[in-house]
Amino acid sequence: MSRNNFETITQAMLYALMFLTRLPVGRWLTTADEQTAARAVYCYPLVGAVIGVLLALAAFGLQPLGPSLSAALVLVLWVAVTGALHLDGLADCMDAYYAGHKCGDAEQRREKILQVMHDPACGAIALVSLVLLLLVKWAALSALFTLFAHQSLVSVTSVLAAVIVTPVLARTIILPFMMLNGYARREGTVPAASDKNARRYWSVAVLVFALCALSIGFFVTAVLLLALVLLMLFWARLWQRQIGGYTGDCLGALVELSEALVLITLVALW
Repeated sequence: MSRNNFETITQAMLYALMFLTRLPVGRWLTTADEQTAARAVYCYPLVGAVIGVLLALAAFGLQPLGPSLSAALVLVLWVAVTGALHLDGLADCMDAYYAGHKCGDAEQRREKILQVMHDPACGAIALVSLVLLLLVKWAALSALFTLFAHQSLVSVTSVLAAVIVTPVLARTIILPFMMLNGYARREGTVPAASDKNARRYWSVAVLVFALCALSIGFFVTAVLLLALVLLMLFWARLWQRQIGGYTGDCLGALVELSEALVLITLVALW
């Protein structure tokens, strides 16, 4: 790999980290143009891996505190590392959907939803959605962390793998999701939905799921893949009907919902 290619990949990864997390990496980012932003999309699963490793280290170190408290502290770290970015997207989506879904005229509904998504205010629907989602994630983490009580290498490894895999898969599924719909807003910049991008997005997704199969098993990965694909298709169809595409808030909400779904599925299987 040439030095220029290495620097290009590094800058894309730094851009993705700066965009999706609150990790202090901005000082090393020297290129922040549209091309870097487009390349950064391919690094989203790697960002999930960074988040997952940090959470796994915290989970391992906090296990003497018991499953409930350690799950709560890991969840606090989870929110802090991401800066609640995806939670904000979920809140905006819930408020916007309930504000506009009853509008009879399609264009009026679209404009109402996009307007509410852009509004920084947080309504009751958004607050309830956030509380419920965080409660589900805490309960799922707590259930997984009970495996630490067995003190076996298999149980500890399984829990740590689950904590790492969850943010990785959640940030992988948004790649094919972006290919199912176009960007809904007339303003803003997103990577062009070209055939070349589509092939690369699907290739990255397939590679990530293949690596997950090696770490948590083929059967578990197959069930997770089925669950995430069904969620992705539902989410894509929902916003296609409402606003004719997706926004950044839709992507962020999908990440949060996917993380919760992965955790629930792992608890159900294990």
